[in-house]
Amino acid sequence: MLTDIVISRFSNLLFYIQRTGKCSPKKFDLEKYISEDNIDVLFYGKNEKIIWKRLQKSIGREQMNRFQQVVKPLKLTFTSYWKKESKTVLKWKKYFQMHTTEINGMLNDSKKLCGIKHLSFSNVPIYLLSDPSTKSKEINAWFSWTPKESFMVVEIPFGLQPSKNHFPIAVLCHEFFHLLLRKNQNLHSRIKECARTNSKFLTKIIDNGMPEKMFLEEVLLSSFLPEGYLSEKHLGIKINQNPTKPKDLLDWRRHAAFELKNVVKRYIEKGYVIDQKYLTLLINTLKAKK
Repeated sequence: MLTDIVISRFSNLLFYIQRTGKCSPKKFDLEKYISEDNIDVLFYGKNEKIIWKRLQKSIGREQMNRFQQVVKPLKLTFTSYWKKESKTVLKWKKYFQMHTTEINGMLNDSKKLCGIKHLSFSNVPIYLLSDPSTKSKEINAWFSWTPKESFMVVEIPFGLQPSKNHFPIAVLCHEFFHLLLRKNQNLHSRIKECARTNSKFLTKIIDNGMPEKMFLEEVLLSSFLPEGYLSEKHLGIKINQNPTKPKDLLDWRRHAAFELKNVVKRYIEKGYVIDQKYLTLLINTLKAKK
């Protein structure tokens, strides 16, 4: 089920330029040429030719040529960085490949929870990127979705070696869970409606200005993984109670995962799909803590 895990040198180069601030795309007024919120989604491809082709289609040949002239001299600076960090990225590729069984297990359970019977992720590449701007102890993962194309990005902090606790595997599967929700339009719409109905309450507990729907979706998925029961079932990661009053998104995610563990376990064992009953229970669980 798991697709190719891609180490694109050119995607890493563009990411390196972004994160080190050596070249700002805004200098070229690129944003006015594309419909996406930012240019990042155009920087991911299996080779340089594919990426330049996408850029040219979105921003035009003239602007692309200007961009190429700035990128070209920075390739040398990147080469010395990549010589070392590419080895770290390769270790992460092998790490994810070694745990294909666990990943497929979590994805299969996630498919059932979303009511998806037949879906392959063979056309959803996972791009691994080295992040020179942070020495965090945790990876960052995110997804890009359109009806025609989807992909995953895993950002690996500078020098970070593959984890021994397998939590990054659950983080990756959490992002695939987001894609699955979008494959079930009825369920996705139900989450939007739940967020709208409870917007007054959600606004009170959101600390970072995140849209209510996005906040609810994050907490919902976290009740399953990476903080929830699916991580315990497939990876042996114990669900810990959040001892303090929730103050931010991470606290609310952990709270939902702990409080709903038995409910999630029942949904998994019975093969239930996430429904209005579960959404209502989730909201009530959040309100009880508030």
